[in-house]
Amino acid sequence: LGDELPSVSTEIHRAIESERNLCGLRHPNIVRFLHIAQPEPATVVVFMELLDGRSLERFIDNKPLDELTIRDFSEQICRALLYLHSRQPPVIHRDINCSNIIVCADNTRIKLIDFGLSIKLEHSVSHMSASTQAPKGTLNFMAPELLGAGESDSVQYSRESDIWAFGCSVFQMASGARPFKGNQSVHQVASKIANSGAPALPDGRSAELRDFYSRCTAKDRRKRKSAQELLGHEFLTQSTQS
Repeated sequence: LGDELPSVSTEIHRAIESERNLCGLRHPNIVRFLHIAQPEPATVVVFMELLDGRSLERFIDNKPLDELTIRDFSEQICRALLYLHSRQPPVIHRDINCSNIIVCADNTRIKLIDFGLSIKLEHSVSHMSASTQAPKGTLNFMAPELLGAGESDSVQYSRESDIWAFGCSVFQMASGARPFKGNQSVHQVASKIANSGAPALPDGRSAELRDFYSRCTAKDRRKRKSAQELLGHEFLTQSTQS
């Protein structure tokens, strides 16, 4: 980093300090953050709870899940998001995708991990070094407003962008594949969303699941449902009736 080291180090330190609230999170569906340290100017170490399990991506293993499992996992993710998004100030995950959701060894409980801390740090460094503010994160799960599809140039992660990414995770559980598979660039994904919105769920899925998914993936972020509203959706409330 040369001459920029002191200023970048300060910016990284500021980003870490603002993320220390992660260590205060206590929820059964969220990994425990134990400590965040900056032992050297450009080195960050995060200590977390050790989990026994595998990622939801590996659990899916390119094969669609049944709707009972999708419902169970979706409810747990929504509860975690409600907890995060209700904090003051709200905690935004920034990188929800099936690789950042762990299915614990019992195959019934899930936990959110990897809270996009690296995205925040990269933004701090790119801001300092005057490089372009390209969106960081997992391309297939990024909301249209993060891809610059019809909104301002500044990248704004929000509760609504987390909900879109959650919707994309629902798509992967229902189809076995990541959304927009085969599209390699930001431009390709952005134009796909602009032209036809989020990809359609495969045939054979219930009307309740289709409606639930559509409420997570509205192109206009103001029309996306909150985690609280999604928890009251018919697709999830069926679980108490069945």
